[in-house]
Parts: sequence; structure tokens; C-alpha cells
Amino acid sequence: MANVALFFLGSSFPVLSNLLALYVHPLALLVRPWTIVTYMFVHASMSHLFFNMLGLFFFGPRLEAKLGSKQFLYLYFISGMCGALLSFVFSMGIVIVGASGGVYGVLLGFAMFWPRDKIYIWGILPIEARWLIAAMTAITIYSGVGAVQNGVAHFAHLGGFVGAYLYMRWLERNSPARKF
Repeated sequence: MANVALFFLGSSFPVLSNLLALYVHPLALLVRPWTIVTYMFVHASMSHLFFNMLGLFFFGPRLEAKLGSKQFLYLYFISGMCGALLSFVFSMGIVIVGASGGVYGVLLGFAMFWPRDKIYIWGILPIEARWLIAAMTAITIYSGVGAVQNGVAHFAHLGGFVGAYLYMRWLERNSPARKF
């Protein structure tokens, strides 16, 4: 709901989107530290918003039911913030918006619990969740190192995977029941 509301508010008041976007430069982060979180609620276009929300819609509820709402939110925010941090390492000087880092974290969390579940690409091509994550990682790395310059924050996506992986391993290590 927050993503959709901020998309329409930002469309009406572009200055709001500019205040919430993440400028990948250390000085900008010192001046606007909130953007390491708020960038996740701003989207560049309706299709950007749609596909991020579609990922949350398909993978979020089952993962939230497994983790619990509190842990799910931690996973989402840690993934998104790690996406921002990895962008500082590899993508200096760009502006980042979108929930993709958090959504990628949710996808990875899903695949860690249900690696053999089939995901249907475009509703017809079956691929197991673990292989989908492997393919997405390979494509994102390939794209991020310069093969594809299309305005996509590839390292924010990878950071989402990294953040989710680390958080899920931390949960596993600190869980008395060893859930997974």
C-alpha cells in the first residue's frame, strides 16, 4: 500500500520523489540518511511499480506466513538496505528508486524454503525456484558489470539477494528450532 500511495503522491509532487530517492554518493547519504530506506517506496514508472508489487504478491504471503510478519519485514528492509549499500560499492553517482532490492530478498527467502517449487515464467515456462534465483543472479551480475546499461540498479538487486541470504542464515543460526 505504501508503494502504491507514494507512487501516486510522487507523480503529483515530484519534489517528494526527489527527497525520498537514494543518490548513490557518500555526501548525499550524510545529508539525506533516510533515503537508504525511503528509496524502496519510490518507483520510476507504473510498470516498475507493477512488477515489484507482482513479485511481492506471488512470493510474499507464503514467506510471511512461514517467517511471521515481524521477521518478514526485517527480511524485506534488510534486503532493500543491503541493495542500497552494494550500490555504493559498484554504482557510485546514480540515483536509485524502487522496491527491487527488497523484492529480490523476498524471492531468495522463498527459494531457500521451497527450492524445488515450480515458478511459471509468463505463466507457461516452469523453473524451480532455486534455478530461477541462480539465473537471475547470473543475469544481474552480467548486466551489472557493464554488459547492459539500461538504467536498472543491478547491484541493488544483488544486494537484495545478499541481504536476504545473510539474514536467513542469521535466523537459522539463532533459531532454537532450526526452522530450515
